[in-house]
Amino acid sequence: MGSVLVDLQIATENIEGLPTEEQIVQWATAAIQPEGNEVEMTVRIVDEAESHELNLTYRGKDRPTNVLSFPFECPDEVELPLLGDLVICRQVVEREAAEQEKPLMAHWAHMVVPWWLTFTRL
Repeated sequence: MGSVLVDLQIATENIEGLPTEEQIVQWATAAIQPEGNEVEMTVRIVDEAESHELNLTYRGKDRPTNVLSFPFECPDEVELPLLGDLVICRQVVEREAAEQEKPLMAHWAHMVVPWWLTFTRL
């Protein structure tokens, strides 16, 4: 079995209630069960201002969003284990978890796991 490497970037002032790098690696490993070589991904946790700016720039949506994904596009002849970047907005995730009456960590996992699956199938 391969390994999952996560570059966790915390770009939010309030770090209370955020998942740890170990939790993100655990969720990703359970989701994709990497075989052979390692895979790498950046997960950046941001505040609403950065999420809003990125969402407007890359999707044309004038509001923050829960998660943005940026798959790494690599020429076929270059072999790199990079999957891409996830940008997750702390405030949106917290608000959605409360609205949906689900545990916060379960919602964080829901933000991470589907995107890992998407990246590995690209």
